[in-house]
Amino acid sequence: MNAAIRRATFLAIAPVVLLAQNALVNVKGTVLDERTGKPLGHEMDMVITSEKTGKKFVVKVNSATGEYLQPLESGQRYSIVFSSYAIYRKHASIEIPPMQKFKELTFNFTVRSLQEGEPLAEVRAFPAGGTELTTEARGAIERVISLLKENRQMRVVVELAREREPAPPPPVQPRKSAPKKSTKGKKASTEPLPPPPVPQPPAVNEQLYAARLEVLKQMFSDIRDAEIRVQYRAGPEQDATSAAPNLRILTGPVKSIFDE
Repeated sequence: MNAAIRRATFLAIAPVVLLAQNALVNVKGTVLDERTGKPLGHEMDMVITSEKTGKKFVVKVNSATGEYLQPLESGQRYSIVFSSYAIYRKHASIEIPPMQKFKELTFNFTVRSLQEGEPLAEVRAFPAGGTELTTEARGAIERVISLLKENRQMRVVVELAREREPAPPPPVQPRKSAPKKSTKGKKASTEPLPPPPVPQPPAVNEQLYAARLEVLKQMFSDIRDAEIRVQYRAGPEQDATSAAPNLRILTGPVKSIFDE
């Protein structure tokens, strides 16, 4: 094949190659809080990854308006991860069909914001007088640990109730003494009885509380930055015979660990 034929062949093929290329599109939209339907009001990133090439794009979401904008190549599927210290981490994906001309496409999303004090677990974690976690409590704590590992700036508050010692037995009432016999010409006399002892309220078993607290701290020991993200506090006092939950786990303050 001579040079003229090769050149003619290239010119015939070139338009086909150009037409086969997928155009860039502007992907835009809003990311709103599903609780309020409004912008989050905190910084948030969208990490968009091409499932075809693995190329990543880190997109900043406008905290005041919830808007974002990112040019992407059409004809691909993209996975998206939403992350912020103020939300539960979320995964999503979008599919952009092949396009030959520039176009704008709108994709709107919602995320769930973190709210301080939201209950994550409330269980009867320890039997009366015991320091071994129940099966139900272990499962609940492991679910919270999974949340903490997925959301690496999320904070929690672990509230452990304080168990009171069993009530002491009722005080023994002193026996009444018989009145003294009177001698001739004298009146019979009786000695006044001492006042009954005042019953003492049961005291908190501080040693048991400390032992249970160590069990809980061991459960959370593998969490990154646990000393900042996991707080412990004493809960209400309970009788040993109570069947009420003695462990609560709540979402903690909503702020970045870099603010410490």
